[in-house]
Amino acid sequence: MSVQTTTTTTTKRKPTGRAGIIDGKLYLSQGITRNLAPAHGNGGQFDSIPVVDLSAIVSPNPDAKALETLVTQVKDACMRVGFFVVKNHGIDWSIVENAFAALEEFFGLPMEKKMAVHQSKSPSFMGYEEPYYTNVDRLKKGDLKESMTTAYDPWTDELGVGNEMPKLLLRENLWPNAEDAPKFRPAMEAYRAACLSLMRKLIRVLALAMEEKETYFDKKITYPIAGIRALYYPPQTTSEDEETGLGAHTDVQIMTMIAQKPYNAQSLQVLNAKGEWIYPELPPETFVVNLGDMVARLTNDTFVSTVHRVRNDGPDAVGRYSMPFFFGLSNDELISTLPQFIKEEVPLNPNYKDPVTGYEHYNKRMRIAHHDHPTADGKTSAALPLGMTKIDGVFVSGL
Repeated sequence: MSVQTTTTTTTKRKPTGRAGIIDGKLYLSQGITRNLAPAHGNGGQFDSIPVVDLSAIVSPNPDAKALETLVTQVKDACMRVGFFVVKNHGIDWSIVENAFAALEEFFGLPMEKKMAVHQSKSPSFMGYEEPYYTNVDRLKKGDLKESMTTAYDPWTDELGVGNEMPKLLLRENLWPNAEDAPKFRPAMEAYRAACLSLMRKLIRVLALAMEEKETYFDKKITYPIAGIRALYYPPQTTSEDEETGLGAHTDVQIMTMIAQKPYNAQSLQVLNAKGEWIYPELPPETFVVNLGDMVARLTNDTFVSTVHRVRNDGPDAVGRYSMPFFFGLSNDELISTLPQFIKEEVPLNPNYKDPVTGYEHYNKRMRIAHHDHPTADGKTSAALPLGMTKIDGVFVSGL
């Protein structure tokens, strides 16, 4: 079996702005500053988003050569782009279509029904966000989107540990009333299960691309991050300084996998080292995958967590539904930069000097990004209590 990578013909519309780029440096509202050209490696050197075939990891009889080719292709995408589109992923697309139908059902509810499960009622940032609730780029109005976020559940995961998951790490979901939106919860849980199953395979490819054993992450994902952020972006007609769909940002976790409807909507934009916003081209029944900041930390920025945003504008823009699935390690797992990525010519990024848990990293980022949330004032600790931190799935005394 051979695995081919197809590079898309990428449409480049003239960027409507430079969203925080000043003198070659990008400023993000979460307190992140990035040089457009990375300090080392070839990150950002792209003008299209590669497409990779995942047959090698979903086939019942995987071919060793095909897997080797896939690892090579994923590694290249991780080092240059931080994004890639996946096809032949093995997910029954009816699960995705049912989830999109559930999004239409939920976002079509009267506002008071949606506000009943508003994110401000959740200490862990689960629930509904109305238009302009976030303002990532600090624009006049903010982010023109609606979202509904739900989290991993160890009782519905076929490999979950149930009550063994620490209560502090549970993110309790706010589900809409089943009488108002009967499709929503079952469709989200089915979509989560399908995405999680694929991500447990794909993270083994990532481990091999990082020159680790394919089982490197196995004990680190006992109760993984597996969040879904259901989104609706209406068409935009205003200028960029007024509003955008979602401002320029990087993702928090290990990997994000996104389905969108319409599949060919040109709204997601990925920033390259030349300061150009590139639009991924998604063939039918495919997902776009991108790396998050935790992979950048693990690899000392050799694998890139690339800045991206959403602008649902243009003469042909229609309402866009999107379902990012965020995948990360168990939130009590301590993360340090791997030694093979620290060299004399590539010294450790000073920001990565101290190991961090996913719990601390996530909470610090969310408190900054969600400045109106009840926890945003930082009165409660973002760190885990003493004795709750693990390394490779095992509690470590003194941490």
